[in-house]
Amino acid sequence: MKDQGLHTGRDWIACPSCDALHRKPAPTADGDGLCTSCGHRLFSNLVNPIQRCLAFSLAGLVLFIPANVFPLVAISSYGVHSSNDLISGPFDLFNEYHMPGIATLVFLTSVVFPLVFLLGLAVVNTCALFNRYPIWFAHRLRITQILNRWAMVDVYILACLVTFVKLADLAKVDPGPGLFCLAGVLACTVFAGMNFDPTLLWDRYAHHKQEAAG
Repeated sequence: MKDQGLHTGRDWIACPSCDALHRKPAPTADGDGLCTSCGHRLFSNLVNPIQRCLAFSLAGLVLFIPANVFPLVAISSYGVHSSNDLISGPFDLFNEYHMPGIATLVFLTSVVFPLVFLLGLAVVNTCALFNRYPIWFAHRLRITQILNRWAMVDVYILACLVTFVKLADLAKVDPGPGLFCLAGVLACTVFAGMNFDPTLLWDRYAHHKQEAAG
């Protein structure tokens, strides 16, 4: 089962769109579950969602390092060469263009949020995989669900593509190795988010607490 921000009880599922209550389906139920009131998708069955989400999140974390170290684009114009990496963009907005608000937003959505999101996915899925739930598990899972909407690596890649188009007639623009790594981070983030199953994680956590209390 998969959902973005789904609220569940022991036997019921509340639609995050209209708050309509639905009885939980059997774990072996096939197909997508839709809200009978508004049509919002409540769940969809996935194969090994925890293992898949963990694999993609770890791959994204590995690629995140070269994506920040190597240049994204290299620009050559009239003998002048320059390159830009992922970190330099927000700092240029802050120092050269004096736009601290936009610089902070770009830094958070392109660096901090994707990194924390991937780390959160890796941590919560590792805990669920090995059935080990620290006291901070619930807090980490809530933060990861929130950050699922704010990891905007795709916007940064779109900005790079716009740069290629706009500067093609004025300068030579070559993609750097960091851009390919960033594209890999984007792919891993998307696939990890597709396999992220907070409902399953909450259910396993609740079951673990019941066993510990009993």
